[in-house]
Amino acid sequence: MTISATTPGLPHGPLSGTTMAGDKWDSVARYALLASIFLSGWFLLRVGSVNFTFSDAALLICLIITAARGRLGATPFGSLTPFWVTGLAMMLGGLFVGSIMNGDPLRWVNIALQYTVSFMLIPMVLMQQDDQVRRIGPLLFMLGIVLSQIIGITVTLLFTPSDTLPLLGTGFYTGNQRLGSLSGEPNSNGAVISFAMPMLLYAVRQRQITLYLALGCLLALVWGLLLTASFTGFAATLLTVFVCLLLLGGFRYIAGLAVVMGAAFGLFIASGTPLPKAFQERVGNAVESGDLTQAGTFTGRSELIKEAWTFTEQYSVIGMGVDRYRELSAHDNPVHNLYLLIWNEGGIIAFTGLILLLSLLCLMAAGGLRDRERGAPTIAVLLVFLIYTLSYPHMYSRMWVMPVMIMLALLYGPRRASDTGRAHLIYSTPAGPPQMPSF
Repeated sequence: MTISATTPGLPHGPLSGTTMAGDKWDSVARYALLASIFLSGWFLLRVGSVNFTFSDAALLICLIITAARGRLGATPFGSLTPFWVTGLAMMLGGLFVGSIMNGDPLRWVNIALQYTVSFMLIPMVLMQQDDQVRRIGPLLFMLGIVLSQIIGITVTLLFTPSDTLPLLGTGFYTGNQRLGSLSGEPNSNGAVISFAMPMLLYAVRQRQITLYLALGCLLALVWGLLLTASFTGFAATLLTVFVCLLLLGGFRYIAGLAVVMGAAFGLFIASGTPLPKAFQERVGNAVESGDLTQAGTFTGRSELIKEAWTFTEQYSVIGMGVDRYRELSAHDNPVHNLYLLIWNEGGIIAFTGLILLLSLLCLMAAGGLRDRERGAPTIAVLLVFLIYTLSYPHMYSRMWVMPVMIMLALLYGPRRASDTGRAHLIYSTPAGPPQMPSF
C-alpha cells in the first residue's frame, strides 16, 4: 500500500509501509535507549546472578535494532575516533597478552566485551540521536537516581537491614546501616548521586523541571548521600557541584551556594536532628579531625595500593592477566585504583591505552566549554568519573560510563539546524549532518 504524496500533512513523495514500519522500529530503539539511561544506575536489578542488568537488556534491544537499521555511527567522536579506537585497542590488547601469558584468556573475553559495549557501542548509539533525545538523557539519568534514593530511604524508614537481606541482598541496606539502594552497594550509590548532581543543575537551567520538583530531587539526593556514608561520594559531590557552578556563573554562584548551604546547615543544627550514625563514623569524624585514616576504608585501600606498586616491578611490561590480581594479592581483593589495576593486569601497553582514553575524554570535555550550558555539567560529570578511577577497580559497568557518554553526546552529537550557531566543535566534528527542524 502506498500513501499518495498529496495526502494533507504528509511530506512530498511516496511513503511506503516499509518506511512506516521502520519508523516504528526506530521508536522502539529510542525508547529502549531512554529506558537504559533511566535504569543505568540500578545495578541491583539484573538477570539472575550474572553482570547483566535490566539497563543492559534495554540497551541490547536498542543496539540490535539500531544496527539492523544501519544507524550505528561509525565515527562517534568525529575526528578523534581513530585515537579513541587506538586507546581502547591498546588497553584490551595489553590485557589480552597478559591473559595469554599469565592468566586465563576466557576471563579476558568477558572484560573485553564489557569495555567494548561501554566505551564503543554506547557512544555509537548516543551520538546519532537527535538533539531532543540527547537533551533529556541527563534528566532521565538523574530522575532514575532520585527514584532509587526515594525507594532506598523509604525502606530504611520501614525495615531493618536483616529484613531486606533475603530479598535485596547485602548491598541494598548494609548491616552497619549504609544505603546502597538500587545501585547495589553504598560506595557506588554515592558515585551515582555525584553524577546526578550536575545533571540536576543542567535540568534546572534548561527549565526541564520546575523549581519545586528540583528541590524535591535535591532533598532525595542529599538524604541518600548522607545514608551512603561514603567519604568519596561526599567529597566528589561537593567538588563537582563547586566546579559546575564555578564554570557556569563564576564566584557569585559559589557565594550563593555558600549562603544556601550555611542556612541549611544552621537549620539542621537548630532542629537537633542527628546525622546518620554511619555517616558520622565514616565521614563526619574524618572531616572534623582532618584525619583521612578515619575515612571509611581508606587504610585498607592504601595497603592495596602499596601492594600494587610492588607488583608493577614484575608485571610492568606484560601484565598478570585479567582477574589475576585478586588471586595473587595477599588481601584477596583487586586494588581499588583503575590505573594500577590496568597496569598490573595488562602491562604498560594497556596502561598507555587507558591514559589515552582518559586524556581524550578530558580533551573533549574541555572543548565543550564554549557552550557553558552543556560544557560545565559535562566537565563536572567527568570529574566524578576521574575521582572514582582512583578508588575503584575495573569501571566498565554502565553506571560508570553512561553518565559520561550522555554528557559528551550533548556536545558532539548532531545538532538541529537552529543549534548550529552554538556548536563550537574545536577538537571534534558532529557525528552526523545537522538535522532540519521538524514542523
